[in-house]
Parts: sequence; structure tokens; C-alpha cells
Amino acid sequence: MLRIYRLSLVLFFIWSAHPVTATDRPNVLVISVDTFRPDHLGAYGYERPTSPHIDTIAAGGVVFLNAYTTSAWTTPGLISLLTSLDAPSHGVDIRGKSIHPNVVTLADALRDGGYRAPDIFALTDIPNFHHMGFEPYPKRSEYIRRGGDEILFRWLEEEANRSDAPFFLYYHYRDLHQPYNPGPTYEELYLEKAFGAASNPLSWIRRFLAFEKMTLVKREVMMPRGIIDFAPWDKEWVYALYDAQIRRMDTEFFGRLRSVLRKIGLGDNTVIVITADHGEELLEHGLVGHVSTFKEGSLSEELVKIPLIFVGPGVQSGVQVETRVQVIDAMPTILELVGLVPDQSVQGRSLLPLAAGMQRMTLPLFFESTAGGYTASLEQYAIRSHSVISGDWKLISHTNSRTPTLFDLSTDPLEDHDLYQDEPRIAERLELSLQDWAQTSEPRIDDRIHRPQQQLSGTGQTIIEFPQHGDTLEYLGAEQTVHLKWSGEETASYKVLYDIGEGVYHLSGQMDLTSNNPSYGPFNATFWNSVVLYNPFTIRVHPIGQPHLISDPITFYLASSEGGSLAPAQILIVTKSIATEIATLAAGTILALVDLTVWIQQHLSAADVTAWALLLAIVGALAWPRLARFGERRVRAWLLALVYIGVVYATIPIFPQLWHGLRIHTGDSIRHTGSVIIGAIAIWSAWRLHKRVQGKQVGPYLLYAILLVAYIALLIRFGQFPAERLHLLEYGFMGVLLLRARTIDRPARVQDFVICWGLTVLIGCGDETIQWVLPQRYFELKDVGLNAVSCALGLCLSRLVTGGQQQ
Repeated sequence: MLRIYRLSLVLFFIWSAHPVTATDRPNVLVISVDTFRPDHLGAYGYERPTSPHIDTIAAGGVVFLNAYTTSAWTTPGLISLLTSLDAPSHGVDIRGKSIHPNVVTLADALRDGGYRAPDIFALTDIPNFHHMGFEPYPKRSEYIRRGGDEILFRWLEEEANRSDAPFFLYYHYRDLHQPYNPGPTYEELYLEKAFGAASNPLSWIRRFLAFEKMTLVKREVMMPRGIIDFAPWDKEWVYALYDAQIRRMDTEFFGRLRSVLRKIGLGDNTVIVITADHGEELLEHGLVGHVSTFKEGSLSEELVKIPLIFVGPGVQSGVQVETRVQVIDAMPTILELVGLVPDQSVQGRSLLPLAAGMQRMTLPLFFESTAGGYTASLEQYAIRSHSVISGDWKLISHTNSRTPTLFDLSTDPLEDHDLYQDEPRIAERLELSLQDWAQTSEPRIDDRIHRPQQQLSGTGQTIIEFPQHGDTLEYLGAEQTVHLKWSGEETASYKVLYDIGEGVYHLSGQMDLTSNNPSYGPFNATFWNSVVLYNPFTIRVHPIGQPHLISDPITFYLASSEGGSLAPAQILIVTKSIATEIATLAAGTILALVDLTVWIQQHLSAADVTAWALLLAIVGALAWPRLARFGERRVRAWLLALVYIGVVYATIPIFPQLWHGLRIHTGDSIRHTGSVIIGAIAIWSAWRLHKRVQGKQVGPYLLYAILLVAYIALLIRFGQFPAERLHLLEYGFMGVLLLRARTIDRPARVQDFVICWGLTVLIGCGDETIQWVLPQRYFELKDVGLNAVSCALGLCLSRLVTGGQQQ
């Protein structure tokens, strides 16, 4: 009897999985959302009301509670969704690659089954998403130019019912991506819980303390570690902004989608799939964003766990499946739902048996990611992070020197406790599984080297005609495109070498084009401003196979649609030996000083210098009689302190450029600047202290050791953000100069230290205020505190070394 019941269940499932004939298949709408976490949705048990429309959709279908992508950034995750191939198998793991044209995509399979598959995907213009099988859509450029999600809704309203043939639409929603700036209407739905009611004075203080961090999160795309320091309590407002983003998407996108489907009468005959390219970290491990935006290799749960929801004809309703599944399972599931047979190349398995309550063989889940995602540098190209989940165990390994990590997801779903050293047998088994997987994966990329290329006739050097070197391209509205033009035959094949951006926004590489007049766009204002972050753009061009005809490099810029470009953050951390780093730093500093000397010679004439010197001499001669009564030593000491403060303030606006100029010659060794200077001061101070004490007292040495430990702790603390190490020198030295000026002719008293410390803190507040009014700079209370600590340490060190006597 039990066997008959099982057979009946199977027959029922088979019937329900093929609810339509070949001439009456349902439509298919697949929606992926960028940076979409499932644990912030009501359908997945989230307590906040972030997603009422998505929850309503999900209630009518199957929700897979433990669904995973294949990577931690957009390109490999989406290609896995659309090909049912894991990341190493489709091979598109860095920018500029494409899948092989022979790979059967979901669009290919559905078009072969009689489906319309228009290209409404905004990313098919870039090489990563070539050969995806979509049909040209004549109005694509027009609707993408309008921005928002018009292209999806307009196609549904204008084209869906024009043919009896079913349609397949794939749409990627991008506005959940950083920056998190949902607007006041949605922010206030959740920020009150993070900060408290607006009527509560404590709420104002909390908001003020978080202001500069929130400004950054609401404005920047790139958020590498150390760009600003987050505290554990910041997670509440980061969650609030992310939840507000989801609520805006739910209301303005999914709410409208439900309305449009009802309006055109296709809601009941359309299979809807909701999923994501990857998740998002929200300070679970100290970062905000994902691999492409914080530029670190990671495959943590919050990055690879995604929503996966199926709704529509042939899909059971009100079902939740706890079995771990992967995005590569989506394509065979969709094809089975519409009565088509998947290609033999697919690696995923249909999820319909799980939705019907059946069991299936459990297989490991595998993941791969580059260290920097789409924004990876050339150095990061070679670094891979791999992971495997087998049962409840998860291993993450890296091709660089980082030690693998092992987690038991059944007891540690947040991956807080590494068990790699405690469970060597399990770790070894999973490492072998990863090795086997990597060795058996065969990339199916579009290898352009073997494709025939038209050669350019002639022997002249390639000339880039537009833009010209130094040009700045303005944003002229929604029709804006970026055109490039160089000499040569119009349909020949060219190689473009590019080097764009600075700091964390730096990208370099090459791409092949089959035109000497390529055009990119159109860009809406939001997308344009995100591209502006990658200023400047430097390119060189040569015909393929003729590198001797390469053009001279030209550099151009894009201006923000609001009239000003956004300054990029500047962080790059690479581990090298200390000796080599210091040597590089020393040599680079000398070269930077040479550059500075040359710049001064080019921009300051002898006449100008003479004029300024004469002016200062006249001012000094007039002022000296009045100042002399305070004493020559005192006046000189105060002048030195004031000049130093003036230099600190004057260099605030140009400090990023100075830092970048020094970085050009020193590379990543620049991060040791503060440490080397403070180390030299520490050695000098130890010598002066010993000279004063002569080993007769133990106390001063112990106090010096405590101060040294404090400096070391601060240097380590700010190792991720090297420029801030200079605060330890800058404001410590400022406090000492003020103390020297105040006590030049007498021993220092306690009140002198207090007064000089207070003055230095006020000067530091002025420093931060100046930064507050500059574009892309922030008033950071953390820096005010660091300045105060730096001054206190400097004053303590001065007192310890001099014994309170000016020397």
C-alpha cells in the first residue's frame, strides 16, 4: 500500500511539473537583485516589515531557505544562474572575459523551445555578459536611457501580449547595491529604532556621532577596510539603511510588478523566480559591502547565501524547503516547469522534487571568488578564494598565504569560531574535495586569441582622436554616451589597454574591440556618477597583432552630473618585508622631494620668491618692536608653533594629492611613514631619557615602556588606514610645540600641560571642520579623539624625557 501511495505521489508530481503543453507553455520572469540578503526578508523570518510585496509573492510558491550563489560578486553569480555552470566551469571570473558562444544558456534553451527572449538586461554591453542568448530589443537603449526599471515594465505593457508565443524575461535589479541612500521617506521607517525617537535628545547625539559614517555609507560605492572605522553599535543603523533600501525596492519595484502583471492579465500564467547574484556583508566581519566594493576575498555566509523563490504554474504554494541548494539549480528547474529538457552540460539539478517533499542525494556546494571581484587589481587576479559546504561543515581556503578556516554551520551560522586547528580530519577531507573540484573544472570561456581578427593595413602609429589628452567630458543628460575615436579602419580589430582610477578605484587591463569608434552608454545620472568615481581614465590603442603601432597614452576625465567629481578613497595594503619597505619608502621620499623641488621651480619664479621674502621682511620689521617686549625666545617659539599649525591647516585640502604623489614613488611602502618617524622619535626619546636618568631610577623607564606600548597599540590599530598613523606624530608634535612656547623660560606646571592639551584638541576640531566642508571629506569624531590621545602621549613623552625642564 505504501508503495502504491509513493507511486501516486510521483505521478502527481510529474503531472504538476508539466502543467502545460508544448503550444501553451507559461511565461517565465526571472528577477535577480544585486547584493540581496535573504535574512532581511519577511518570507525568511525577518522581524521588520521590509518586504510585504515579496512576502505575498513568496506565499504563493516555494521558498528555499538555504539557497546559495556560486561566488561573492556579480558576474560569476549571474552567469551561474543563466548557464547552470559553477564559477570555474563558466570561467568568467575577472572583468573582460566572456563565456564561449557554444555554451547553452537559459535564454538559448527557452528560445529553442519557442520563447521570446528580449534583451532587457542592462549589463549585456560589457564583455562579461556577451553571448547570453538574448534577442535584440529595438527599444532597449531608449528605455535604459530613461533610467529606473522602465525597460521591464514598458516591455510587459507594450510587448507581452503582442504574440501568442510565451516570453522569457530576465531582469537584474541594481538599486539595492551600494551606496545605501534610499531617501528620507524610507530611512525614517527604520532609523528611529537605531537611534531612538527624534524627540529624544540622546537620539540627536547618536545621530551626530554616526553622521560622518552614515554620509560615507550613503555616498560611496567602494568601502575597503579602514576607509572609516566602524564600531559594533554601528550595525543597527547600517541594517536600518539596508532595510530601507529593501523596502523602497519592495514598494516601487515589486509592488509595481504585481500591479502590471494583474493589469496585463498574465500573473496566473507566469513563472516568477526571485533570486540574487550574491549577498552583502553588513558589519558581520567588520566590513560593509561585498568582494567588489571592499576588495578582499571572502566567501562568508552573508555573501554567498541568497534568496531563491519560485512562484507560478506547476509550482506548489506555501512550501518552505530547508535543504541546501544552489543557484545552478534554477535553470534545470525552470526548464522542467515549462516542459523542456535541459542540455547535458548543466551542472544543477531540478528543485521540483524537493518542492514536492521528496529527498535527493546531498552533494557538496562549491564556491569561488577572486580577491577583488570586478575591481580586482592585476595582483588580485591571481588570488582565489575557494569554499565547500559538505553537510554542516564549511571550509574556506585561499591561494595566497592566508590559513584556511573551518566552521560548523549547525552551531556557528555566523562563522565566528574557526575550528580548522581543532578538526584536522574534517579539514583535510574538505581540502581534498576542493582540490578534486578545482582539478576537474574546465573553463568554457570565449578565448579571443583563437578568433580570426582583421588586420589593419598601413604602418602609421595609431592616433587617438577623441577624447584629447586632458579633456573633461560633461554630463549632458539622459542621452549621454561616451564616444572614443582613433585612426585606422572602421571595422578592424583593436586592443585597448586601460588604466583607470586611483586607490581602491584603480583598474587596469586590456580588451579587444572590432571598431575604431566605440560608444558606451547611454548613462542615467546615477550610473554616470558611479563611473565618475573611477577618474582619471588613461587608454592606449593598437591594432591587434601590431603592438608597434600603439598610440601615445591619453588621459581624460568625467565630470559629475552635479558639477563635481567624487574623490576616491585611497587604500591599498600589501604585505612585504620591512627592510624592503623602508628602503622603498626612503628612496620614494627622496624622489618625491625632487618632484616637489621641480614643481616649486616651475610654479614659483625668482621674482615671486623675492617679492614674498621682501614682504615678510617688511611685516617682520614693523611687527618686531611690539613683539620684542615678550622676549625673543618666547616670540620665536610661538612663531614656530603658529607656522606649524598654519602648515597643518593649509595642507588639509591638498593632503590627498600630496599623499598620492608620495604613493607614486613609494608604492605601498607609504603605509610605514608614520611608523618609521615615530620609531625614530622613540629611539631618540629613549636615548634622551637614559641620558637624563643615567639608570638611577626604574620608574621613568617603566613609564616610557607604558607609553611605547600605547604607541605600538595605536600603530597596529590604524595599520589598515596608514594616513591616520601620521596623527600620532602631527598632533603629538603640535602639543609639544605649544608647551615649549608657553614654558620657554620656566619649568612646566600641570596647568600648562592641561592648557596645551586643550588648545591642541580645539585645533584638531578646526582641522576636522575644514575637512567637513571639503567634498568627499568627513568630520570624524574618531579623529578628534585620536588627536587628543596623540597630544596627551606627546606631552607625557616630553615631560618624561625633559623632566619638566625645557631643553
